[in-house]
Amino acid sequence: MTKRPTPPPDLDAFRSEPDLEKRNRLLLDWLDDEHRAALYDLINRNGGYLEFPSRDTGHRENESFGLQVQRAPINVGHKMVRLVTERNQIETILGDEGAEYSNRVYAELGGGSFMLALDPALDPASATGRPESCPAHKIQRAAYYECFADRHEDLLKVSHAACRAASIMAFKAQDLDLAAFAEQAAVRFCQKLMGYSFTDYPFLETQLRAAYRGLVHQVAGRHFVTDPIVLRGAREALGRLLTRTSKLIAAYAAADEDELKGCEDPDLTGVMLPMLRRLAEMSGVLNGEQRAVLAVGAIAGTVGNVQAAACIVVKALFASESLWEQARELALSESGEEPTGKFGAWKKLLQGPLRENPPIPLLPRLKIDGRGELQHEVILALGGGTAARPSTGDEDTLIWGQPGTHFCTGISLAWPLVVEIVRQVMRLPGLAQALDPVDATVIGLKKTWGFACDRYPLTYRREHRLVQSSLNVAMRLRSPVRESADHIREVIRAGAPRIEQLLRESRLVHFAWFELIENDSTLVLHTVYDGPFAAYVHHFALRAGDLFDALFAWIESPPPMPVQKFPNEFVAHIQRFDRGPLTGYFYSAYPKLDTANAVRQPLSWP
Repeated sequence: MTKRPTPPPDLDAFRSEPDLEKRNRLLLDWLDDEHRAALYDLINRNGGYLEFPSRDTGHRENESFGLQVQRAPINVGHKMVRLVTERNQIETILGDEGAEYSNRVYAELGGGSFMLALDPALDPASATGRPESCPAHKIQRAAYYECFADRHEDLLKVSHAACRAASIMAFKAQDLDLAAFAEQAAVRFCQKLMGYSFTDYPFLETQLRAAYRGLVHQVAGRHFVTDPIVLRGAREALGRLLTRTSKLIAAYAAADEDELKGCEDPDLTGVMLPMLRRLAEMSGVLNGEQRAVLAVGAIAGTVGNVQAAACIVVKALFASESLWEQARELALSESGEEPTGKFGAWKKLLQGPLRENPPIPLLPRLKIDGRGELQHEVILALGGGTAARPSTGDEDTLIWGQPGTHFCTGISLAWPLVVEIVRQVMRLPGLAQALDPVDATVIGLKKTWGFACDRYPLTYRREHRLVQSSLNVAMRLRSPVRESADHIREVIRAGAPRIEQLLRESRLVHFAWFELIENDSTLVLHTVYDGPFAAYVHHFALRAGDLFDALFAWIESPPPMPVQKFPNEFVAHIQRFDRGPLTGYFYSAYPKLDTANAVRQPLSWP
């Protein structure tokens, strides 16, 4: 079912809508990429903030309550939340260190010990009447910079290695999901940077995805949707990450070779020490768990934010001919086999699109009174239509928080990886946005809650990077199976000279063989071939139809015959029974050498 079109932002219509739930849905629609800037511009011209009804009533069940403890009454209806778009107001709120505006909204994700959930001013109602500083926040921040700061050249190398690892799977297929590739590159980056084992990769992928979804839920999703499983899943994911990370930090401290098996990364030998080892050897007052908290906090939002940034940037490049040409020229001006030597030029090019549409478009804060009690909640709008932004081409530091205690510490990790992902994608030949097969419109970038990037389908000329493909067609034999297997053998033995001739003359096939498997009950045709699947199969339907007719006579559920008269049905049948390589992995020692050239120069293969 096609979603109804979203009307343009109209604050008069919004405020006059009596149904608060409809008002809530209207705002969610306006927070998408298409309408957000216009919405912010309207709000800026009407006081710089907008009160909106939220689905999140703020009522949470405390697991420590006993049966004898009386619960607080449940809030009925919507609570009002303030969306702030005016830059001066945003800067004032971000500049507060916890005396009036608190970060504790993030504490529900994994406890209050993560730096993101800590307020620099811990107790605004101290005996002195002044906010007391939070030593945990200060110590965590100092430890973070001790481990991660001034690693720019190392991070470029880690980013390059991570993208190469992710591209092995992502760039094998004709179609490319940029959101999936960026996510895989970011997970590989976290694995390599921190020093997890390569066997931790699936674990990190699952847990970091759940953690980021929980983060997005706390920032924005909870105000517009009801999904109580998200927060629980994020807590469990962060708990598992904390357990594994703590164990590895202890193993690095003890040089436990058994526990550290698989943690040594050949891509980074001699490049840098794993961050978990740095945390293990770092001096200071943080205990083992607190060091693990710091590590998990550093990577919890990295994957999702890098994924979003890469998708947003590439979408903006498609929308601007000028930016597209600059990006392609940059991408092709140096080899993709080494880390970029033009990071500054890439950053200058990409910061414009991220200023308009940042990966983190909203930030939540809680307005508190002098005793720390909640007064109301605010959401700070970043990028897009926020007022008084820097001129075109300049980076807006506000999209990363604000310089000082609320500045995004992960920016130093994110930029090299975002640049490397975009650089590698822009090198792909014939890169284009995928089209909907029904109406030929661009599918485009799909987001959840106007925030998390779920998918961004692209296409490219795969044959320019990898000429060969594999075909593995498995078909059940007709009963009685033993008799059919004997006939299949006879057909192949008798037809071998003709098969050989057809394969040689086609100049499409590198290797081909038949196999009977599963106790001779299934016939498998294996080939490694050049070119598009449909054209390849269609070629043999027209030139070897009689051979296939002889084989299909002993196959269960054959396609329409004679094959030569029904080539399209034959193509569909082969596609139906094709068993692609496991997880899509296919290796070629000579990826750009087609059969025709291999036959002409049989001794010149790399």
